[in-house]
Amino acid sequence: MKLRTLDVAQNLKNYIKMSRIDTSLFQATDHHRILNSRMYLQEGLGEKDMIKRLPGQPPVKFDHYGGYVTVDELAGRAFYYYFVEGVRNKESMPLLLWLNGGPGASSLGYGAMQELGPFRVHSDGKTLYKNKFAWNNAANVLFLESPAGVGFSYSNTTADYSSSGDSKTAADNYVFLLNWLERFPEYKDRDFYISGESYAGHYVPQLAHNILSNNKRANKTLINLKGIIPPNACTFTPGVEQPRGNATEKDVEK
Repeated sequence: MKLRTLDVAQNLKNYIKMSRIDTSLFQATDHHRILNSRMYLQEGLGEKDMIKRLPGQPPVKFDHYGGYVTVDELAGRAFYYYFVEGVRNKESMPLLLWLNGGPGASSLGYGAMQELGPFRVHSDGKTLYKNKFAWNNAANVLFLESPAGVGFSYSNTTADYSSSGDSKTAADNYVFLLNWLERFPEYKDRDFYISGESYAGHYVPQLAHNILSNNKRANKTLINLKGIIPPNACTFTPGVEQPRGNATEKDVEK
């Protein structure tokens, strides 16, 4: 499969320079090591994850799924996802991953249920209504709870809750995607986008860096990343003094 990541790589580079994000923690996961140790059997699990109906849900014409994907079996670490297929033409729509920031904000509780998901919660706290601005009108949307300890995602290793960081989160998110795409193989070659808000301004470019680096190493498109969409992204690093002023197009050219 021919590589088609040059434009995406350049756009990512431009975004990093414009946002002046600290790239010292950007580390690419070793794809071959993951294949040998952190890829797990996924056959048949997608069908089991299908949600027939959420409590208080109105009738809909799309399928949605929810479940756990193991990212580290030895540590007992698993991430929860909620996946909403497109309202129409899901076979031709791109796949978009949504990450809430925080750190610690739930992509299910905030992104899916209060922002861009297909439903909103009525004031009674018991019933749902359709969100006419839902992003699954334009894409198949995958909401991910990460890192471990956020939302329904968990680890059976206590140290994971105190040793988490951006690099580890990026690595786990990459492992999640590889396993999830085995669970839903029909999306393996689909145009793929990553989006998120707030502290996802760190999560989004670091995951994109992981994907592009491993695509380059493998000399093929392992994940068909087409772009990143980081609205109202937080790009500063806590405790690190930031440059004054905004970056300009001249900064990008440097």
